[in-house]
Amino acid sequence: MQAVSKALIDLEEELGSPLFVRGGRTISLTPFGKAMVGPAREAIASFDAFGRAAELHAEKDEGGARTDLRLVLVSPPFAKHELVCNAFSQLVSHMLGIKTHLSLALGPQALADLRAGNIDAMITIGNFSDPRCTCLVLGTVSVGVFMGKRHPLRRKRLLTFADLDPYPVLYNDEVDSFNETILKSCVKRGLASKLVEVQTDDGVANFLEKQNGLVLGVHLKALDIKPLAAMHRVDPADAPPIPVCMVTLKGRQNESVERLDRFIRNEFPLMKRVFTGPEG
Repeated sequence: MQAVSKALIDLEEELGSPLFVRGGRTISLTPFGKAMVGPAREAIASFDAFGRAAELHAEKDEGGARTDLRLVLVSPPFAKHELVCNAFSQLVSHMLGIKTHLSLALGPQALADLRAGNIDAMITIGNFSDPRCTCLVLGTVSVGVFMGKRHPLRRKRLLTFADLDPYPVLYNDEVDSFNETILKSCVKRGLASKLVEVQTDDGVANFLEKQNGLVLGVHLKALDIKPLAAMHRVDPADAPPIPVCMVTLKGRQNESVERLDRFIRNEFPLMKRVFTGPEG
């Protein structure tokens, strides 16, 4: 701990401003520290992406030019995400005749990999704005809410913002500060629930089970983990339709990505029914 404390003090001296407010056994970020979180995450993600770029370059040297399509869904891990990613990858690979890989990553890591050339495109749930990128809307999805098995709203299938307002909703700065997420869109539309920051898997479980907390997401029935938890739909009269976007780096969109764009735009309603069911 002493080495960590010294390193933090040295960093503050180098930056010329304190990053933390220290009080006894507690520590919190200063306004300057909060402002540095985003750039720090991007710097770390860029450093990691540099290593992945070197690995991919070595693979190209061994096997020639890469001909597959690499995509990242910008999202934290969710129930059955591997099943969803594999199903999407196999469907697109079959329909386009291009080997396609879809994986999950948080926004800063995905953007760093995009800039480094490690992936061809990011897929975001909600608009993404960055002068270095082009954001193409592929279609829209409905909003759902994830709740624990004992939640007072568990028997109501279609929920309004008025239903949700008395209960806390999960917020995560690393997720919700990257793009126009479902949570951001709903708050702008009038959702008044208290936002509670949760950062760990255990924290999420406790939030759902002990605090009657709610987690907003895409209305995807595959996310049900019955009897532990379930996904319910939020009334479209309250919750706005959320755009699903493909984000590419300006000047670097290749033919495979253009084919993917055309395919998803044409087949998005069908793909949405496959993954969300008839109510999606």
